[in-house]
Amino acid sequence: MGYLDATHATFAAKELKVYRTVPDDDPHSLKREYPAPWTSQRIQGVSGTNPVNYEFLSVDVADGGDAAKFAAAVKDGKVTVNGGTINLFPSAVQTLPNGKYTVNLRVYNESHSRELRGLFTFIIQDEE
Repeated sequence: MGYLDATHATFAAKELKVYRTVPDDDPHSLKREYPAPWTSQRIQGVSGTNPVNYEFLSVDVADGGDAAKFAAAVKDGKVTVNGGTINLFPSAVQTLPNGKYTVNLRVYNESHSRELRGLFTFIIQDEE
């Protein structure tokens, strides 16, 4: 039978600013040479019968964001959801217009599923 409780699902940090152009003296300048993703913290407040899985559900956009391009980046593996973290790779950032991208997830296990909406936002800007 199992259970899934996502009533208190949250990310400790609700948003992450992502910069298309990173200055040479910035600690994130390694992103140019080593294309590691910008990553949310792990989601908290979800419990249930294992395994508990997460997947991309949809994205809400504001301030110039493009939902279709973000969904295409997910399909191409340039945005991933792994173990309750959301990863936005530099290759996706180069294809997305500046704006706010609020990622909606689906959390599920063998017998239950819940939508988690509006919990985390990537803010893409040209520079700091």
